[in-house]
Amino acid sequence: MQGVSYLLAAYAIAWVGLFVYLGMIVLRIRGVHTELAAVEVLVREQQEQQKQVAKDATAMLHEGK
Repeated sequence: MQGVSYLLAAYAIAWVGLFVYLGMIVLRIRGVHTELAAVEVLVREQQEQQKQVAKDATAMLHEGK
């Protein structure tokens, strides 16, 4: 009967290990999601700056005519 105890202990350890591994993956995904959101904000800001520069350049060209 002691073999059954070891088998149950091994299963318990395997399940705990699996849940710890899944928890680590979830934490990494959250970190990547946060980083992606920051990159999206930076890209959006850069696009707005480029639009403003293009708008200013167009305005300057029209003023020169």
